[in-house]
Amino acid sequence: MATINFDYLQDSQTFSDQKEAADRLVKLYLIDDARDVILNSRLFLETTIKKVFNLENLDKYYPLKEGERRNLRNDTQYLREKLDFPLVIFNLMDEVRRMGNDAAHDPNYKFTNNQAWHCLMDVHDILVFLINSYENQNLAYMRPDIAMDAAENKNDRFRKRQKSQTKTDLKTENVNMAKEVLAHKKKKRGFKSRIKHLFKH
Repeated sequence: MATINFDYLQDSQTFSDQKEAADRLVKLYLIDDARDVILNSRLFLETTIKKVFNLENLDKYYPLKEGERRNLRNDTQYLREKLDFPLVIFNLMDEVRRMGNDAAHDPNYKFTNNQAWHCLMDVHDILVFLINSYENQNLAYMRPDIAMDAAENKNDRFRKRQKSQTKTDLKTENVNMAKEVLAHKKKKRGFKSRIKHLFKH
């Protein structure tokens, strides 16, 4: 049977402070506490995503639609808009979030050890992707589908990339630049007017 550990976090420059929490997930799994594995995996993901916000210097107070609030779902969606992670990594995040929500809100549902193991692998592979991306490592993935996807990806594309600017972003940037130029011209005109006024008097 395959085993899982998070020893690689110990040497991570970015995520070493999460090793204790990750080891706790493994311990919960070993005592067959499937619900707590899944619930705590969701909490673990919240902390991890906040760290990505800090690494990328993203706005933690990003705008929301009326009636919405900032939560794990919206945080992940914001990352989708700003960062070019492989879709499969975002899918892992969504899976951990949904399973964690079920664990928190449906006390009658009986989670299995297989589900808990699946959730652990998701957390493991999310962390592997982030460390490989931010620290230029080459850690191995656990899920066979992701390992194959990463191995077959050409030109090292199975790493995070900054999203290119959208047309809306560029339009906003151009508008802001135009406003700055206009304000500068007004200041110059105002200065010239004051000079003329002084010479007249």
